[in-house]
Amino acid sequence: MTYKRILIFLLLFSPFFAPAAWAQMTFDADAKALIPLQTALARGVERNLNLKIARLDVPAAQKDVIIAEAAFDPVVDASLYAREKRLLTASVLYKDEYQRTRETGADAGIGKRFPWGMRGRLSAETARSENNSLADALDPHYRTLLLLNITQPLLKDFGTAVNTADIRIADNQVRQAVYGYISRAQEIGHGIEAAYLNLANAQAVLDLRIQSRELARELMEGNQKKLEQGIISVTEVNEAKTALMGRKEAVISARQQAEIASNRLKDLLEIDADDPLYDETLVTAPIPDTHSDYPSQVEALAQALKRRPDLKRLRISLENQDIRLKFLDNQKLPRLDLVTTLGLNGLSGGDRPVRLFGPPKTSGLEGEYEDSVSRMAEAEGYQWSVDLRFSYPIGNRAADARQAKGRMQARQLIYSLSRLEKRIEFQVKNAGVKVMRSLERVGVAKQYERLAQKTLLQEMKRLRQGLSNTFRILDYQDDLISARIRRVAAVIDFNQGLAELYASMGENLDRYDILLEVDSELIAAFR
Repeated sequence: MTYKRILIFLLLFSPFFAPAAWAQMTFDADAKALIPLQTALARGVERNLNLKIARLDVPAAQKDVIIAEAAFDPVVDASLYAREKRLLTASVLYKDEYQRTRETGADAGIGKRFPWGMRGRLSAETARSENNSLADALDPHYRTLLLLNITQPLLKDFGTAVNTADIRIADNQVRQAVYGYISRAQEIGHGIEAAYLNLANAQAVLDLRIQSRELARELMEGNQKKLEQGIISVTEVNEAKTALMGRKEAVISARQQAEIASNRLKDLLEIDADDPLYDETLVTAPIPDTHSDYPSQVEALAQALKRRPDLKRLRISLENQDIRLKFLDNQKLPRLDLVTTLGLNGLSGGDRPVRLFGPPKTSGLEGEYEDSVSRMAEAEGYQWSVDLRFSYPIGNRAADARQAKGRMQARQLIYSLSRLEKRIEFQVKNAGVKVMRSLERVGVAKQYERLAQKTLLQEMKRLRQGLSNTFRILDYQDDLISARIRRVAAVIDFNQGLAELYASMGENLDRYDILLEVDSELIAAFR
């Protein structure tokens, strides 16, 4: 049995011939380029550059959490200084006509902000100074200070909820980055699946067009023999030749569509010139036939509202806005701060008797630098203060405007959330309609195919009996090929509908057990 007769046999007596088998028969020479759908999805998700960009949003958002938390990290500061001042004066308390001061010293401190709003700084300062004052009994003298400054807001900026708002928002933004990554991966996966099914359809159509061309060639060659025998007229031969040319053009057009579909899938799979698959035509694995094992519309919608990452992301935005609103409510309050200062100081220096009125006088604080430190430690010198500071901008317009703007943004998010939920509902409905109607179309297409096949067989029998002609045979061949193309289209549309249904549910990657490149703990925590 020749190759052409095998084609005729398959065409006429295999009404349930699978679309994937058509594709594989045409592309057997490129079998090394066969790629299953799950492999294509895994490869595309792994290599997609846009997805890698979205993946980096997760660690970047985690750094924002660190930045927000760092607002409460202790801050160490220190300074060294040396200065001299020479100020002309007419005071008799200086032995010259100027006041001269030389000073060197150091200051070091540690400050910290606390989650409840308090700010504190503990600092130590030491200095050595010289002057030309006739009234100063120490020269040089050493001064040492230890200060504790505390500021505690009582209204504005008071409370852990207010002061940790940035941290909680940053934490939520990490979750948003994860959901954004998952959402982007699902979009890419859906695009790959759609392109894969389009390629399967294009390959099946190409195979059918090739079979149709071979049927026309077989008919033309048979007519040529009949013409040589004087059984039919040349018109019958020309009709077959014309049909053959038309079907050759259809094969070229179908091959074009298959090559474009293959290149489109290559693009989504990030296949570049260095890849072995670059110059190959991708071939799809067998596409499943129709079945009724898929979620109902009610189940799909419930799952979509529960699992969709874009919906979760928007809900987190609303949660963040609620945090901001509470912060803005606090910012409308007057500022009332309790400011406390506690300090110790010590003094020592070289003895310089003072002769102003009467006999020379000396200071009891004479000593070395260490003496100033010990006197500070013994609290010979101290200071303290408690201040209650109040401020409030007249009208408070800026805080009112920020709060009003925040409430408007919250309403916008509520509207966006409601709109997204409605859009998801219609996505689920439309996907369900596509699945259901495609399933019905497959049933009708199969009946149409059986009838077209039966009609062609009957007409070929009539042709052998001399009761039919080439035109009618060609017409019935076209009907059968058209019926099978429509059945293929219905099967592909059914699978496209399933892909859209699971994508609208947020489960299209889970359906094929595709794991995303994010920490499993992170996904488990946020799903």
